[in-house]
Amino acid sequence: MQLRMTQRRGLVRSMLGAALVVVVAALAATPALAGRGLVVGVNEDAAKWRPGLSAIGNDLNFGYYRVTQGWQPGQTQPSASDTESLTAALANAGSQKILLSVSGTSSAAPATASSRAEYCSFVSSVLDRFPQIAAVNIWNEANLSYFWKPQFNRNGSSAAPAAYEALLARCYDTIKSGHPSVRLITSISPRGNDNPRARSNISHSARNFIKKMGQAYRRSHRRARIFDAWGQNIYGSNSKERPWARHRLDIGEGDYARLLSYLKSAFGGTRQPVPGQKDVRIWYLEDGFQTSIAPKRSFYLSSETDRHVVEPLGRSSLPNQASQLTDAVRLAYCQPAVGGWFNFLLADEPSLHGWQSGVLFADWTPKPSYQAFKSVIAEVKADRVNCAKLRARIK
Repeated sequence: MQLRMTQRRGLVRSMLGAALVVVVAALAATPALAGRGLVVGVNEDAAKWRPGLSAIGNDLNFGYYRVTQGWQPGQTQPSASDTESLTAALANAGSQKILLSVSGTSSAAPATASSRAEYCSFVSSVLDRFPQIAAVNIWNEANLSYFWKPQFNRNGSSAAPAAYEALLARCYDTIKSGHPSVRLITSISPRGNDNPRARSNISHSARNFIKKMGQAYRRSHRRARIFDAWGQNIYGSNSKERPWARHRLDIGEGDYARLLSYLKSAFGGTRQPVPGQKDVRIWYLEDGFQTSIAPKRSFYLSSETDRHVVEPLGRSSLPNQASQLTDAVRLAYCQPAVGGWFNFLLADEPSLHGWQSGVLFADWTPKPSYQAFKSVIAEVKADRVNCAKLRARIK
């Protein structure tokens, strides 16, 4: 069953740390890599059905649309409806590339050898039919029970990280044999509780998930990599939290140095390059800052559930979405091992129980933040981001 974007939100709140020393140090590290080939993209399933998106994409000049693709056990070929929606997505995307996020319900997670074979065959078959697809997410937020079950065995021992590592390995071999240029990317939530008996959100923290994935990879004695980019979602505690804020346990954009240290500990010295080595990078797959929608209230349903929305623009109410987007993209550019940053979404979801973090209102007219997003993308493409100035602001 295909997951809609509104179903793909895990819990997005955590405690905020105060220290920023590590962030500043990380920005200064290995400057030769900073900004090299940074991809800016948007999460937007409307690419499957809305004509004319290519004009918006060309105006903003971002690189990728990230769209979802459903899968269910037993499926090894795209259905007629899958083929129809992906054909439309590629046509509507125009010059923007497609990153396809392939997943199913949590109970359908491919945790056995047979289901892994089916899932990886399905993804490979999609790429056979649509070789234009440039990158693929192998599942979505695999460290959350909302998307992957079981997270733990009945005795409380960890299950999901090793199963996900096995899925990545199988898919890497299956997909690369026919599509060597397609990038395979993980998908991890910024937060988890490491509690197999939690009342809700039974999950692994990013730290433990990465650690246990690395252990599984080392036990396998594999002599090939399992991913081309580490896909990490980086939502902060709320939309007013600055992009460089650090957290005690969760992984936001400001926790770059800690994320990199986890990946180095897990995979350092193996055949899996860590981000910053060879062509492997971290891709921030989902980030976003929810805005007020007062000027367009008639185009939205329900009532607002977020008490921390920001204004799209306005110097009297800093931070606003324009400043948050600008700073987030610049920070990603200045983090040496980061290769991608994706906004969630292009256009707001009409239900206020969903997300209003697009640069377009629900009626698809531009928010006041639209031009700021366009400008920072231009900065990135022209390599005009001033990382020294950003470091001084963070201090």
